Amino acid sequence: MDIDAGHYTGHENLELMSDSHRFNDWMYEEISSSLYGDILEIGSGIGTFSEKLTRDFPNSNLTFTDISSMYVELLKKKFSSNGSVVVYRLDINERIDYERIGYKKFDSILAVNVLEHVENDEFAFAQLYDMLKEKGTIIVLVPCHKFLYNIIDKNIGHYRRYTKKELEYKVRKTGFVIDKTFYFNTVGMIGWYLNGNLFKKPKVSRTGVKILDSVVPVLKYTERIFGKRIGLSIICTVKKKK
Repeated sequence: MDIDAGHYTGHENLELMSDSHRFNDWMYEEISSSLYGDILEIGSGIGTFSEKLTRDFPNSNLTFTDISSMYVELLKKKFSSNGSVVVYRLDINERIDYERIGYKKFDSILAVNVLEHVENDEFAFAQLYDMLKEKGTIIVLVPCHKFLYNIIDKNIGHYRRYTKKELEYKVRKTGFVIDKTFYFNTVGMIGWYLNGNLFKKPKVSRTGVKILDSVVPVLKYTERIFGKRIGLSIICTVKKKK
């Protein structure tokens, strides 16, 4: 079934988070160092990270995707003048969409806050594995900690929040070799728990997002000092064996 932004349950939060420039820059710093070559972005949305990829990888072939037909058209319009960019609609539940884009084409794949939206995530991991060239890399960011699963997760279409053990098991089962896994955004756990678990609010707090964005320099320093032992999300970088 086709999905447009009007029916895409996470679009309000996506657009809200797109204005969190410090937070997005911080997240991008954490995930971009492992990207190289021809890059596929899964779930490009309104192009928050896509814009950064075109800036930082001018010599790469870039493929941007989304399940929302409205976002696909937005991305096509936004990057129409960039000959290195192609845009596809991709429902990561549908094999035909992967086949349309092509297998063994990419050096690296980026999937930020995507796999939790898929009921059969092991199928998605297997397809992404096949889309990589030999020794290619995937960088995945997903929400974590089962106890944090709440009304916000349900409202934006999350099937799950991962544990570190579960995520690592699934990528190894697919055939990937884990390069590194670490937590991200420790303080964000507090706001998520208060809003969703305690106060049962179905949406991310706009005020909370603004506050979080304003204190990013402090958060970055704190995580450097105390390590990345816990967080609202997990970042996992994995490599294809062959």
